[in-house]
Amino acid sequence: MLSHLRAQHRAIEKGIKAIDTYLGRVSKGAKLDERGRCRLQYENVGLIVLVIPDHNIVIFKTFINFLPDPASGKLLPLYYHLLDMSDEPETGLAYFAIVAAEELGAEKDIISVETKRPIADISFEEFITCVRAVGEVANRWMERLEKEFEAPRVP
Repeated sequence: MLSHLRAQHRAIEKGIKAIDTYLGRVSKGAKLDERGRCRLQYENVGLIVLVIPDHNIVIFKTFINFLPDPASGKLLPLYYHLLDMSDEPETGLAYFAIVAAEELGAEKDIISVETKRPIADISFEEFITCVRAVGEVANRWMERLEKEFEAPRVP
């Protein structure tokens, strides 16, 4: 049992080193900080890559819009829309989530686009696929969410 855990730990360490290499290939000088985070620019959005070794997960995430004012009457339709879009083929690996304001120190809850993947054995192609999935969905939907649901963009 212990040898299996050691092997998994080595695979995760190797995956983290690979992710750091991939970050440098995507953006010169990009690398994980001491908290396991790195920010990349993908067109109009800042995309965060976050490694969580204890759970063998790498998260690709961007924050795109604040939730609309509840008085606008657009909040519930927006929730349903985000649920529907998270299951649409056009979003691919990416899905929408709502992040509590308290978690980010913001005034309002925020809509994010994200995907997750195991750290161990991640290839450059998988890394790029995740970056593109989140970046492209975020760039495609942030303007539409602002117009259709009065959800202001995150600056």
